[in-house]
Amino acid sequence: MATDPPPGALTPLDPASPAMGERLVEVWGRGALVLPLAEDSTPLPLPGLHPRTLPPSLSGRARASLAGVGERFAAWRVSPQENASVIVRIAHVAPEELHQDLRHEIAALTLLPAEIGPAPIAVHADAAASPLGHPCVVTTDVRGVAAVPETWTGAHLHAHARLLARLHAVPAPGRGPVSLGEDPWAAVPAGAPQLLPEVEAEVRSWRERHGALLAEHGLEPFLERALEEVAGIEAQIAALDAFALCHGDLCTTNILWDGMDPATGTPRVQYIDFEWAQGDDPARDLAILGGSVHGGPWYVPLDEPQVAAFVDAYLAARAELGEVPAAVADRTALRERMRAWTAYERTAMLVHVASRATTRASHRRVLPVLRATLAAELGLPD
Repeated sequence: MATDPPPGALTPLDPASPAMGERLVEVWGRGALVLPLAEDSTPLPLPGLHPRTLPPSLSGRARASLAGVGERFAAWRVSPQENASVIVRIAHVAPEELHQDLRHEIAALTLLPAEIGPAPIAVHADAAASPLGHPCVVTTDVRGVAAVPETWTGAHLHAHARLLARLHAVPAPGRGPVSLGEDPWAAVPAGAPQLLPEVEAEVRSWRERHGALLAEHGLEPFLERALEEVAGIEAQIAALDAFALCHGDLCTTNILWDGMDPATGTPRVQYIDFEWAQGDDPARDLAILGGSVHGGPWYVPLDEPQVAAFVDAYLAARAELGEVPAAVADRTALRERMRAWTAYERTAMLVHVASRATTRASHRRVLPVLRATLAAELGLPD
């Protein structure tokens, strides 16, 4: 027999539905979305958030429009008035399917240098306590559009390299999440940093959850080669002197372009969707953009000279900001780690795309391209 929901419980809504848009307008109107609040009911910014980044009005009448739907979040643009809007990203998967607690994402945003990405406004990590009935984060809006991978030019690569260098100028003590509080790196594990155990755990998870799928598509050799590539850089990871705040998912759909900067004549660029952000190896962010392994809307096809030019532009930008850590300045070691990160990240994406191919035509189209390019990179028969 069905039981009544607890008093005050919200009716679950599809995060991407018109009904959720109506709830957003209602919740915003009564000022319940932006927390915490000071005693005088004025917004109390999170640590590191400058008041100038906040919209003029954090309650009252507003409009809500669906900005996009990703693998884990529906993004809504809430506009209290003309030219003042925020982005509300609402999880549409179970909390255990999120990469990390949303408080870690919002904490990472407090460390961002100016004009790298959105500024944090609020976080509701507990679905039961969230005014929307789902975990969500509220940030300032970042204007711009993602560029189709095939339309990227040398100017795009150069601008992205320079912005990435500014992000990576925020040092981290190792691989691990950012936390709210006085010590943003309090949750980073002590001891020598590791990557291989993480990849081994991921591979075990893929085998447990997608065993039949792996067999159907012949993906087991890709898993083995990814493990071999990561094992080859584990000593580098343990001794790395260059950990930094990293985005963790800088594929093209998370890089937004907004015209040209009149002062420099270069494309204006910022990043969005920091759900994977943490302290990490800068080679990870460099590798995710693209290269010889590509497919779909996520990766820019690049030949070797283009990748080399991208890395050179990044290193030059890092040098302008101060001393470059040895593990980053060493191009050979940096590129070796980039190849290992590519093997890991693209294998994860290959498994993901294969798992969605039966229900999504877009993923069916991408699957053979991603598989073929990754096979060539790993020296496997297609």
